[in-house]
Amino acid sequence: MRFRTMNPVFRRVSHESAFATEDAASYSGVISKSALLLAIMFFFGALSMNRLIGQAELPPGGIAMLIAAPIIGLICVIVAMTKPQAARIASIIYAVAQGTFLGVISGMYEIIYQNHIVATALVATGGVFAAMLFLYASGLVRVSNMMRKILFTALLGLVITSFVLMLLFAFGGFSYEQNIGLIFAIVVISVIVASLYLLVDFDNIERMVKAGAPKHYEWVLSLGLLVTLVWLYVELLRLIAILQRRR
Repeated sequence: MRFRTMNPVFRRVSHESAFATEDAASYSGVISKSALLLAIMFFFGALSMNRLIGQAELPPGGIAMLIAAPIIGLICVIVAMTKPQAARIASIIYAVAQGTFLGVISGMYEIIYQNHIVATALVATGGVFAAMLFLYASGLVRVSNMMRKILFTALLGLVITSFVLMLLFAFGGFSYEQNIGLIFAIVVISVIVASLYLLVDFDNIERMVKAGAPKHYEWVLSLGLLVTLVWLYVELLRLIAILQRRR
């Protein structure tokens, strides 16, 4: 079975000859690996968050960790996509790095905004995940190649916009408070795009399993789902924070 896609992981799988193997990817395998990665990330996130809240300040090397963790995460994703056989190690390292990173970020938000903002963001992330899964499983929404292209274009636009705003802020040409409306709009769009990307992740999983992809692709699929969930959680955290500030 072959299918056309813009996803580099799919392009690699579509050229692999070992589709009809006994040791093929399965839904249960993806679920178990996703659960494991989430548990690892949650453990290290809770550890770093509790430490930050307990000390009420960044731990030693905290700034370096905030800078290094996203870079490590990006490297892990690239390794998993280009070398699927190494996806297991890359996925676990990603979960540890991003868990620690999110723990620090969450701790900072909790200290500043309180009102259980982290718990609210976690519940909201779970709710969005459940809603998107229902929409996909029920067949109410199907993922087409056009939808993939539109979402990728939206993602690219968000990345470019965020980079430009970051440069303007760094050089004093942008005020967060004076442009809160613009920031709010960008965050809302980011939440919507991240939510829709969950549908793409579900479609990726279904296509890979039906295509009889090798077992190690379960780690690639689980990592892809984890990346989207991390993105969604961060954007929801930002959105809830903005809403609290505007009260």
